[in-house]
Amino acid sequence: MPLPDEVESRYYASRGFDPEHARDVRSHYLAFVEGRELLVELGAGRGEFLAAAADRVGRVLAVDVDPEMVRQVREQGLEAVQADVLEFLHTTEERPDAVFLAHLIEHLPVDAAFELLEQAARIVAPGGVLIVVTPNPACLAVLTNDFWSDPTHVRLYTLELLSFLLDQAGFDVVEAAGNPRDVPGAPPTLAAPPALVPWGDERVEIDPPPAFDYDQDLRLEGVLDELSRLRRALEGLVHLQRLHDDRLLALRHFATTAAERHDATLAHLWGPNEIYVVGERRS
Repeated sequence: MPLPDEVESRYYASRGFDPEHARDVRSHYLAFVEGRELLVELGAGRGEFLAAAADRVGRVLAVDVDPEMVRQVREQGLEAVQADVLEFLHTTEERPDAVFLAHLIEHLPVDAAFELLEQAARIVAPGGVLIVVTPNPACLAVLTNDFWSDPTHVRLYTLELLSFLLDQAGFDVVEAAGNPRDVPGAPPTLAAPPALVPWGDERVEIDPPPAFDYDQDLRLEGVLDELSRLRRALEGLVHLQRLHDDRLLALRHFATTAAERHDATLAHLWGPNEIYVVGERRS
């Protein structure tokens, strides 16, 4: 028995997704559609992006198969069509100069995804843009948990694969990156702990004992011998202190470097939650 069309809206409702957060994340893509005549969003969901873009383009149109999603878009006063996106692309007479699809392509196998991009290229005017947004497979949280929680997800797409598919479909890739507005980062408990004391490069300098200058005629040979022995012992302690300082500085450098690389590794593993590719339709 297939899943109902409204399964994704039910999933969103069960997870309590924050529409304000979604609008903030999607705002990164507004610059790519600014001043366009017609923006079509495929798989528009609740319409957060179109609502934000409505006053920046001439006209916006949402397409989604989920009737609950379409209802929510229309409640915002936006134009929406309830249809399977591939069927819409095959039959529509619209000629947008901007097409946006966020978190749609991961619901499709590669052959269907490529068909979608080819059909988008068919309707997009030359010089128009296509923006594809999808979960980031290089983010550990996405790869190991978040992606697989959605019952309608099929597969992950990398930036390299998306760029290749857009190029093959007839688009010149003008940008491919992670969304900087959606980087929650690693769990705080995994961060390197702060140093207990400030790291510094200062060495503790101990001056060597002063040279003794006694009058040999004072017949203090025994005292002088003892002082000489003590002087050699103190010089040895000074040498050991300097070795200790050098090793402590080396240890501090190692600990600081290890902490920096640890945090850099976490930043790499917990990068942006979503990635995107922007393609410009070749003439």
